[in-house]
Amino acid sequence: SISFTIKPGVITGLLGPNGAGKTTTMRLITSFIEPTDGEILYKNEDVRKNPFDFKKKLGYLPESAPLYPDMLISEYLSYIADARGVENKKDQIDKMVQICELESHFKTPISFLSKGFKQRVALAGTLIHDPEIIILDEPTSGLDPNQISHIRNLIKSLGKEKTLILSTHILQEVEDICDEVLIISNGKLVANSTVANLYSAFTVSLSVKANFTEIQKIFSSKDFLSVEENTEQDDRDYKSYIVHLKEFKPEQVYGTISKSSLSVREIKVFRKSLESIFEELTRN
Repeated sequence: SISFTIKPGVITGLLGPNGAGKTTTMRLITSFIEPTDGEILYKNEDVRKNPFDFKKKLGYLPESAPLYPDMLISEYLSYIADARGVENKKDQIDKMVQICELESHFKTPISFLSKGFKQRVALAGTLIHDPEIIILDEPTSGLDPNQISHIRNLIKSLGKEKTLILSTHILQEVEDICDEVLIISNGKLVANSTVANLYSAFTVSLSVKANFTEIQKIFSSKDFLSVEENTEQDDRDYKSYIVHLKEFKPEQVYGTISKSSLSVREIKVFRKSLESIFEELTRN
């Protein structure tokens, strides 16, 4: 019972704990498994009406990359290009070899490759037919730091033109690459927003000589979500409060408190990490 829209020219991150339903969702979108209910639309048409035509537009890289270990890289890319009906086959193979950095092992059997190289070969096979829709499940798994940086840059460039879904457990990858994010927990969609809006939980800590009623009154405008007492107490006179903001505009706190006659000892600005936001959304 989840519903969302993926936009072209936007990289959408698909997040969730293990077993949340990410892989099932991707398999449904790609028509690898049939939904028992609901519909999956591409340009307002149900993909099940013409699944063959839809799959022509699709590039899907599962987490466990399906490869033929006895083939050379060159043979594998040639085979995939033929299976996909690629017309400018040589040009596309050359392009994939270049962008996935496969030149040094082009004539090597896939069984001889490291996990990282196998992942790059699978990615080349995913992109060889220049798909409109790209779905990547853990694309940087097994890569070294230099390869990760290269693949992330490649994903960024692809995301400018394609409809791209990226599933990953690396939250830093979401921050670096994605424009929007979907978070699934126990088969339910618990977040569907831009990455920027996920960080809407901004807080400012105040140490001020005032009681809670005074602070509530001062920060009662619509610019502030709420105010709460901090359990920490500086001393008998100065107390600590947490002000929750709608937007990351701490200057609103400074401006508001400066208009009062209160004595302020300290102001601190906090922004939650993506890790803490993810944990809160997926807990239980």
